[in-house]
Amino acid sequence: MVLEQDSAREKVLEKIGEAEKLLAQCDTLVACPGKSKLQRKIQAEIKFLQKLWKTPAGIKEEHLRCTNLAYLSAVVTCSLAVTGLVDVLKPFSFPESDAETERLRRCPERTIVDVVANHGASWIKVVARNPDALLTSSLGDGEYGRRTILDQLQDMVECAGCHPHLYRAPDVKVWTVQAVCKPLREIIQAVGAEVLNQEDIAPPPCESALDVADDDDVAGGIDDCLENITTLKLHEVPADAVLNLDVSSMIAYASALTNGRCNFRFRENVLTEQAENERRNPVRPALDELFANRKLVCCQSAFDDFSTIVKVMAGPCESRAAQRLFERLEVVPDSPSERAAALALRGKIRKRSKVIFGTGDRLKAVTVTANSGFLRAAKAQGADFVAFVHESRALTEAKEVNATPI
Repeated sequence: MVLEQDSAREKVLEKIGEAEKLLAQCDTLVACPGKSKLQRKIQAEIKFLQKLWKTPAGIKEEHLRCTNLAYLSAVVTCSLAVTGLVDVLKPFSFPESDAETERLRRCPERTIVDVVANHGASWIKVVARNPDALLTSSLGDGEYGRRTILDQLQDMVECAGCHPHLYRAPDVKVWTVQAVCKPLREIIQAVGAEVLNQEDIAPPPCESALDVADDDDVAGGIDDCLENITTLKLHEVPADAVLNLDVSSMIAYASALTNGRCNFRFRENVLTEQAENERRNPVRPALDELFANRKLVCCQSAFDDFSTIVKVMAGPCESRAAQRLFERLEVVPDSPSERAAALALRGKIRKRSKVIFGTGDRLKAVTVTANSGFLRAAKAQGADFVAFVHESRALTEAKEVNATPI
């Protein structure tokens, strides 16, 4: 149905205003890889509406009904409401398998997750459609050949199993603008998903302030590109997590710098910089909190290398700190996971790191490390390891004799 020109223009202007307001809301989202994609989709809607406004004679009701603004608005609203937002409109691929041919008959090569929340533990499908229409299509009364929400949710549940977060498949949830009737809720739950309504998610108070405070847990001098890898903040590490210590974390724990002796200017610039960073952002308190009431392990290679470093380079206080750490550690055999063993040896991927991170991966442990370079290089090869990253510290007690106290 073609609309009267003045009325059509007025309605288009209303839609443009809604879209511009939505774009402004999108700007307030925390930084994430999919944010720019979401902004581009909203901008594309604005351009489409502006083009319609310039040709009012051809504007039809269906033009205004068929925009994606309702869906995009729901994505923005959900993203602003959830806790621990990681990404929006994020694609996840299905890895190749022996059942590839059979699987491709049912689902695409990848699935798009509207909102990744709860620090990666939840995948959310956002639905702006009328729940009655969803129920109708789910019962088989929809358009022939069109994939229903149940098809999409089954894809998400299957794909989530291929992309574990903290060694568990992310929970798949459906977020709806309108309340879902009981029959549809039961159908959705039957495929392994959970239904959320708009009222189920309350925005956390001052989440951005909490994020800033938590950044201090992973001191300020860490490599610049941490945003490119998946690392845990202190509050995100599960209480029952097993911690796999690498050599860099054991050195940081025993270092004189982290044990109250950071007020020096050393001859070596790198040590002076570490001392300055330690005065600003102490590493040991974060490690103490992380280690408290958790099982600590290290693989045999890491233990042997650290023991040698302590014998050769540590001062008396550092040796005692290392011994106290040894008393808490369980040394496990080197047993890297298959995906770690498959990493190509180049750049920051070295044999020892493959063994250490790979053993933690096989144990389903959180690896504690200052080696963000390995994590980035591994991710570039498709392997994303679960890790808590802290700032690097060296053994410095033996260097104090030539250092200047400050």
